[in-house]
Amino acid sequence: MMFFHKLAVVTIGLLTSVSSAHPGTASQIDRINHLIEQNPQSQALMIKRASLYIQKRDMEKAQQDLGHAASLGDPVETAFEMGKLQSKNDEFKLAIASFQRYLNRYPGHALSFLYSAKAARAIGELDLAMDNFNAYFRHSRNPHPGEYLAAAGILLKKWPQDSSPALQFLDGAMQRLGSIPQLQRYATELELKRRNYSGAIARWRTVETALSSSPQWKLDAARIYILAGDQGQAMELLKQVKIQLQGLKPTPARIENAFKLRELELVINPAL
Repeated sequence: MMFFHKLAVVTIGLLTSVSSAHPGTASQIDRINHLIEQNPQSQALMIKRASLYIQKRDMEKAQQDLGHAASLGDPVETAFEMGKLQSKNDEFKLAIASFQRYLNRYPGHALSFLYSAKAARAIGELDLAMDNFNAYFRHSRNPHPGEYLAAAGILLKKWPQDSSPALQFLDGAMQRLGSIPQLQRYATELELKRRNYSGAIARWRTVETALSSSPQWKLDAARIYILAGDQGQAMELLKQVKIQLQGLKPTPARIENAFKLRELELVINPAL
């Protein structure tokens, strides 16, 4: 028994060293191959290599490794990577079942909820997708803002004529993460779609401290003020952008912003 405990400790240490090095996928596979030669009965190593094959999109080898890994120990340990493989193969219902098997063993595994949410969304199971997204947010210590955007998109699909649920959801996300520009930009666009211009302005102003040095922020703010009918405030912002762009090198971003500036100026005064 002590021998197997030591072997498990060694295997975990080897896996940690492989993961922490972050070489290319092919290089990682080469290192795992060497470790498997030394530990051919290691289920953990076999699952790790299958995961790398999935990253490499070599699904046939991933399938073979997961099948072999299932014979080396408890098959449930392979369920998470199997779900990822099935999702990559567009077998979304099978993937959801695999993630659920893994969650039955590890109820707090955040990524299983996340991948299950994405699989459910892919087949139009919006309620199931939202349930899994919410579970992911509960269990994840550091959820990515992009996942909140994906979940908000589901709410918009469920209620295409009413953006209130999506906006409330995004506000809840920002209570947790802070006023993330990525989230606030999306919320601002939703306010504009429902013609709540004062709400859009208020939201965009919340990221002013973080983004106001950027010409893009001023251009976006000017666009909102134009839609709100406040051309004076919009023109003041556009003047600031023009001065700012004059001091920048002619990069693709600067050129694009110059075109946007001109377009907005013409909206305010077509005679320019």
